[in-house]
Amino acid sequence: MANGLGRGNGATAAGIPAERFWKGEAIAERFWKFYREGINTRAITRLQFVEHVGYLLFLKLDHERAQRSTRFAHPPVAPAGAWPGLALLSGDALHTSLARLVDGLGNQDLAGRPDRQTASVVFRDAQIWGLDRMAELNELIVEQIDPYSWLAVPQAELGRAFSQMLRDCRDDIDLKIESGQTLTPLPVLNAITKVLGVGPEDIVIDPACGTGTTLIAAYNAMLAANRQLAPTALAGADLDAQMCRLSMLNILLHTGRPFAASAPVQLADTLKRKVPVVRSGPGVVPTVAICNPPFRSNGVQPDATMRDDFWAYGDFPTNFLQHLAITLPQGARAAVFVPDGALFGGGAASTVRQNLLRNCDVHTLLRLPTGLFHRKGVKSNILFFTKSAPNPSGEPATKDLWVYDARTGNHHTDTGNPVTEADFDDFVASCLPNGGFAARTESKRFRRYPVAELLARTKTSLDLKAHLAPDPSDFGSPKEIAFEVADQLDEAAAHFRHIAEALPEQ
Repeated sequence: MANGLGRGNGATAAGIPAERFWKGEAIAERFWKFYREGINTRAITRLQFVEHVGYLLFLKLDHERAQRSTRFAHPPVAPAGAWPGLALLSGDALHTSLARLVDGLGNQDLAGRPDRQTASVVFRDAQIWGLDRMAELNELIVEQIDPYSWLAVPQAELGRAFSQMLRDCRDDIDLKIESGQTLTPLPVLNAITKVLGVGPEDIVIDPACGTGTTLIAAYNAMLAANRQLAPTALAGADLDAQMCRLSMLNILLHTGRPFAASAPVQLADTLKRKVPVVRSGPGVVPTVAICNPPFRSNGVQPDATMRDDFWAYGDFPTNFLQHLAITLPQGARAAVFVPDGALFGGGAASTVRQNLLRNCDVHTLLRLPTGLFHRKGVKSNILFFTKSAPNPSGEPATKDLWVYDARTGNHHTDTGNPVTEADFDDFVASCLPNGGFAARTESKRFRRYPVAELLARTKTSLDLKAHLAPDPSDFGSPKEIAFEVADQLDEAAAHFRHIAEALPEQ
């Protein structure tokens, strides 16, 4: 057994190619093979397994970085000898030692210590496996992690492996309905980064980052143009501590950023803040925002009543949409996922749409295919806009809103018929013709709506079509429609209950 000395001998000794030749898909499959054959899958979910793989890789990499020659060594964020000690323990001793280590890293005093932020996010509220699972944990450490030099694994492949494992946990993540979590397909995010023109000079934020897939897509787009990115290039937040842990690990394993650097992800209720989510140095402001906020939640009701800067108080997607429209600096570009209801609903949604058209250049609406998200009944759209300066003439900042219909005739599922990059090639080409936005032309799926026409519509409805006739199959099966109606009734009941509880007795 190696003790994390980082010499890269473990792979060769086990008949596996040297670590520098590892591929992300093979790494993920090796871990899943161990999960299937070495873990009681009824006691430990796939997501719990992936979390522990992330924790152990963090500790192993932290140790390996500290063991490098003086010039390249990083000071460890875990106590000295933490990893070699774990690799020698089993049973009750392993459980006690790991629990103490995780609790110590996750509950540190952060006052004046930015070098402790990252470890605090990774381990905050983390729950290790039960005492009766220590034999399995010992095998995971001794057989799958400790013998290998993880620093020798190409960074892109290590990040790709972790992202793949997170995508394979979609069923577990989908069960987190109380916080509205969902996984966003990578081809959709790649199309977004192209339309927004994300580059290495950008500062990209996501105020509801989940597992960090939006930030990783932005990172990959930025990295394609420049191998060196600023430490402040990515920033995110989430209300769910588990999602913060996973997104933090996702970013670390993709980027290789120092564990002692300030954390790009924070546990926070974004909607209670009057500033964008950025953990960076003074004077650094976001230039791009990509956000797929929760559409509905059974456990948390939106509370933005302290936001006197809001145009109106609405549901989660409406509040996230206006949060970004209000707090982003002038010139920042944004892409925000919204459900159909946010495009035509009355009340707060209508007020926000009107103000959005007047204060931002809302240039593109993408109607996404049905079935795109794993949770049934979710129909989604993406609004693209640029924050604008107030127009002295009082004219709306939006001139024309272009609507691309990728929904009609398109139904996808994440298992039987997943979306691909090619599914969005025409959308990207339509949005970005050679002559720029001014050269956009209408087609069967792409249509222009002047802003005056939009503001004259009842409730400023943005329930807009292209030139295609709706396909009845686009609305989903009767079962999916029934579930969506039930979800909306449950959400409405929860809102009324929240209002009723706030009313005075008399």
